[in-house]
Amino acid sequence: MTYIDSIDQNIMPFVKYGDYPDRYPALSALHFDKNFYTEIRNASRELFIIFEKVVRVFQQAPKKFQEQMEIPPKLIPFLNIPNALNLSTWLSRFDFVIDESSALKVVEINADTPCGIIEAYYVNQIAADSFGCENPNFGAEQKLSSFLRHIRQKISPPKINLSSGIFNRTRPFIFSCFEDYPEDYGTTKYLMNLLKRESISGDVEFVSFYDLQVDNDGILLPDGRHASAIYRLHPMEILIEETATDGEDLGVLFMQRYAENKFAMFNPPEAIIMQNKSFFALVWQIYLYSDYFSANERAVIEKYIPPSFFDEDIKFLADGEYIKKPIWGREGRNISIIKNQRTIYENQIDAPDEVVCRDSDKFMYQQFIHTPKFEVQVDSGWLDGFITVSCFMLGAQPSAVYCRFSPNKIIGTEAYYVPLVVN
Repeated sequence: MTYIDSIDQNIMPFVKYGDYPDRYPALSALHFDKNFYTEIRNASRELFIIFEKVVRVFQQAPKKFQEQMEIPPKLIPFLNIPNALNLSTWLSRFDFVIDESSALKVVEINADTPCGIIEAYYVNQIAADSFGCENPNFGAEQKLSSFLRHIRQKISPPKINLSSGIFNRTRPFIFSCFEDYPEDYGTTKYLMNLLKRESISGDVEFVSFYDLQVDNDGILLPDGRHASAIYRLHPMEILIEETATDGEDLGVLFMQRYAENKFAMFNPPEAIIMQNKSFFALVWQIYLYSDYFSANERAVIEKYIPPSFFDEDIKFLADGEYIKKPIWGREGRNISIIKNQRTIYENQIDAPDEVVCRDSDKFMYQQFIHTPKFEVQVDSGWLDGFITVSCFMLGAQPSAVYCRFSPNKIIGTEAYYVPLVVN
């Protein structure tokens, strides 16, 4: 028996995923001291402030520039709509690597549809208890629950008839994804059930994206009601292009109803600005050529963000080793490493056609960070490989940490989840 056998697979239905010979969670944990977890959280807090400032720059930029960053033209009109939290992303995840000198470097932010939530907020406690170690995420699940309740109160408060004392349950807060993706389905249901645990009324429901329709009053549910708010685990850059069988532009219609305040959305659409891989290049351009950042913010950028450049700038980077990322890439798809402008490594992932992402014509180039190897035990034995360590953000506040491991330099769909514990 291992801690994996204690995981409730109704909560995490992807413990065994597809045809992979090993289960997704690793059998061993990685140990870091408290200072490490403190630093990754502090860095995430500071980076989030910087990223929010850069989002404002992007939102004020000409449409032509926004299109050059490959923001879908249909989506651009909907990226400046005020939202209830006044933040461009409400639930996000920073991904860090550890360089050869043990310094943290941020390489990604998933601001639109972050997964890994069940692993960090639920499974990590089970693993830590099994190993007899301190959980760096202790108490984080309750804070996530409270955060969800706060969001609900902001965008979809339960309404009560004061004379009868009966709750108005006609416009539910819905959680939605395509349920044939086990990770998306598990994550969506987990968040929904946390909110239900915090709710005093029952108008919180799961509805499949397959069953949603849009009409003049917003999101039409199968039973004829309309949703007051939606948590969507479906990438915004894909959603905006969705069409009906008759050719109707459903994605645009969906966003028009959102703009008309027919429903609220979590994450808001402007989360896609940070999700865009070239956002890191925008941060660096502003850092290099303006005084927009404070001295402290400049120090944070220098310490944690590897030099990052737009596609058109690569011709100036004659020397050096860079990771080349498609702007809309996910799960390590189509990522390569170049040195002196020659490709020296191309990442190969399992089932690349199954990765849901928008095709990209442009790339972002980021200084490649050489990282040490770690040893992790999985079902088939001990493996040497590479890790990313992540920090979730609840609004602007750092929260749970999370780790993925792969034998490959670039972590993709083949990755394992590794529990994190305190030394």
